[in-house]
Amino acid sequence: MRTIRVLLPAVAALILALLPATASAGQESPAAGEDRVSVNAYELDLAVAGTPPSSGLVCKSVTGAYACFEHYGDKWWVKDTATDGASAVVIWDNYRNGSLYRQGECQNRLGSGQWGVCNKNYYEDSTLDWVVCVFDVSEGRLIRCGG
Repeated sequence: MRTIRVLLPAVAALILALLPATASAGQESPAAGEDRVSVNAYELDLAVAGTPPSSGLVCKSVTGAYACFEHYGDKWWVKDTATDGASAVVIWDNYRNGSLYRQGECQNRLGSGQWGVCNKNYYEDSTLDWVVCVFDVSEGRLIRCGG
């Protein structure tokens, strides 16, 4: 019986040592949906203040948020258009050779009326699917998406 008591802590320590260091890898980004990838592969960017160019943008909107993609430079421009306490976010999927390659989001937490930018770098031969959303940061939930 004594041998078992001595071995159990040693075995438990060995098992813990062999477990991956990323125990929280299954957690998801706050605005990510259930079909999103883990935090390690999911790219969450917080937008910094900026002013978008006057041309060369592809834009989408939903009540409370406006987002644009600038092809030259791979930049996301996101604007919060409502004084509702929520944030504007663009959620994107990047595909290469028909397969999902990367996922992420650009959140604008700068406040209503403010433009924010996230600078990314995508392969030229890849495609993007994206949606603009309103995200309640304090509750960690999407309010609405569109575009």
